[in-house]
Amino acid sequence: MSGEMRADARRSVELVVTAARSAIAEFGLSVSTNEIVKRAGVGPATLYRRFPSRHALLETILLEVVGELVTEAEAAAEHPDPLTGFADLVRALAAAQSANKGLSDALAAESPSAGRDDEVAAAFGELRAHIRRVTERAQEAGAIRADVAWQDVPFLAGAAAGMSTRCLGLDAGEGGRDRVVAVVLAGLRATDAEPLPGVPPS
Repeated sequence: MSGEMRADARRSVELVVTAARSAIAEFGLSVSTNEIVKRAGVGPATLYRRFPSRHALLETILLEVVGELVTEAEAAAEHPDPLTGFADLVRALAAAQSANKGLSDALAAESPSAGRDDEVAAAFGELRAHIRRVTERAQEAGAIRADVAWQDVPFLAGAAAGMSTRCLGLDAGEGGRDRVVAVVLAGLRATDAEPLPGVPPS
């Protein structure tokens, strides 16, 4: 009997986490508990038996999503070709934010790690460290322009992720975001272009 109960508990957690991840991706971090339990097919009491609070559930999902992005960033940092690794990271950052409004909400927060548990804060810090490493590695190889700061990269990826699908009556069409990312990457190549204006993000 206890084994069956543990299996049921695991199944409930899986249902809630899967539903929460889907709902957060669609609606962002402001998604309601009602939306999550409706998608999971369970009652609120089941959710709160598995997670002490809505905040704890959001933290679980956010840690999972950011952890996947960190894994992609690690692979980019280890790619034999610094330029390809850098391009892979920019594409991954743009694709992840485009597909997940909750991730975009978290990354756009005034301080993504503020008020979060140590594990999530560490994941954000690790992601920043990888972005810096990948960017500086590509610059040291002479692959991208030297006046681009690593702090610029999340903003460039975020801009591509947040592009509108329609503008001036035009439809971006399939692969529109990928085209924008390709233009961004082309503009980051090392050239004799005019220096970038302003100062890097702080």
